[in-house]
Amino acid sequence: MSDYRNVWALIAAAAFLQLGGGILGVVTPLGLETLGVSPGLIGAIAAVYALGFMVGAYTASNAVILFGNIRVFSAAAATCGASVLVMQLALDPWSWTFVRIVQGAAFAWMFSSIEAWLGATVSVRNRGSVSGFYHLIAKFALMAGPFFVAGLAPVDFRPYLWCAMFLCLSLLPVCLTRRGEPPAPSVEPLPFRRLFDIAPSAVIAVFLAGLINSGTLALLPLYAGVALPGIGGGSTGAAAIAAAAVWTGGLISQWPAGRISDHVDRRAVIAVMGAVSAVAALVLGLFPRMAENWTLITLAVWGAGSLSFYGIGVAHAIDRSDTAQISRVMSGLLFVWAAGSVIGPPLSGYAFRMPFTDGGLFLLAAISSAILAAAMMYRRTKRQDVPKEAQEPWKITLPSTASTGEIDPRTE
Repeated sequence: MSDYRNVWALIAAAAFLQLGGGILGVVTPLGLETLGVSPGLIGAIAAVYALGFMVGAYTASNAVILFGNIRVFSAAAATCGASVLVMQLALDPWSWTFVRIVQGAAFAWMFSSIEAWLGATVSVRNRGSVSGFYHLIAKFALMAGPFFVAGLAPVDFRPYLWCAMFLCLSLLPVCLTRRGEPPAPSVEPLPFRRLFDIAPSAVIAVFLAGLINSGTLALLPLYAGVALPGIGGGSTGAAAIAAAAVWTGGLISQWPAGRISDHVDRRAVIAVMGAVSAVAALVLGLFPRMAENWTLITLAVWGAGSLSFYGIGVAHAIDRSDTAQISRVMSGLLFVWAAGSVIGPPLSGYAFRMPFTDGGLFLLAAISSAILAAAMMYRRTKRQDVPKEAQEPWKITLPSTASTGEIDPRTE
C-alpha cells in the first residue's frame, strides 16, 4: 500500500484533469454548433487540439528537464484553466481554434509530468497494479465530467466555470505534496520507418485507433443530439449519457480482450474488436433514430470494440521489441496515434453531414473499422506470431495521455 500512498496526490490530480477534460469534450463541439460552425469545421478544430497535443508531447521532456515536474504541471494547468475562461470571453470560432491548440499542448505537458513522476516513484513490483488503478480512476473521471454540466446550454458560462474550477483543483495535490520530484525523463520516439519495420500491424492499429476514435468521439455530442433527443434534458445531457455509454463499453471490454490477446495472436483479437466495432457502427449509421435504449446499447458495443484495441496494438509492438527499445516504441506509437487524431476529426466532421442520412459519422467509423479488421487478418498471412513464451503480458495502456512508458512495468 505504500506505493499507493506515495502517488495518491498524482492520481487525484489526474482525476481532476479528466473531469475538466470530459466537460470540454462535450461543450466544445456543442458550443461551436451553437455558434453556427459547420460539422466539418468542428472536426477541423478538434484536429488542431490533437496537433497541439503532439507538440506538447514532443516538448514535454525538455520542459521537465528545464523546469521540473511541479513547475511544468502548474504552468500547464494554469494556462489551460485560463484558456477555458477565454472561451467564454471570446465566443467566436477563431479564438476557440487557438485555445484548443493551447489546451492540447497543456494537457500533454500535464499528463507527461504526472506519468513520468508515477513511473519514477512506484516500485517495479507494483507498477502494473498502480498503472491500472491510475487509468481506471482517470477514465471514470472522464466519464463523470460531462454530468456536471448536463442540462446546461453549451455556451452558458457555467460549464466553463466548472471546467476551470477542476483544472485549478488539480494544482492542489501536486503543489502541496511533500514527495520529491523524480529525475527528468529522456525518451525520444523511434523513427517511423524503424517503428513500422518492427511492428507494422501495431502501427496500423494505433493509427486507425487515433483516426476512428478521436474523430468519432469529437463529433459524438452532435450525433447524440440527433439520436437521443428525448433524454438528458438537453444537448449536453444527451452528450453526457452517450459518452458514458461508449466509455462504459470500452472499460468493460478492455481487460478481457487484453487477457485473451496474451493467449492468441494479438492481431486476431484486434481484428475481432475491429469487426465488433464495424458492425455496431454500421447499425448506428444506418439507424440513427432507432429507439433510444437500443442506441445506448449499440453505443456501448461500439465502445467495447473500438476503445479496446489500442492497448493490444501497443502490446503487439512490445512483443517484437528489445527491452531497451520499449519506452521509445511506446513514445513513437503515441505520435502515430496523434497523427491519426489529426486526420480523423475533419473526416468525421464532413461525414457527419453526408447527404440523405444523419448517420454518416458512424458509417465512416464502420468503413474504417472494417479496414482495420481486414488489415490485421492480412498481416497474419505475412508474418508469424511471436512465440507465447517471448511475449510480454498485456497491460492497460491508453492513448489519452502523453505516456512514453514510464509507468508501464514492461519498460524495466
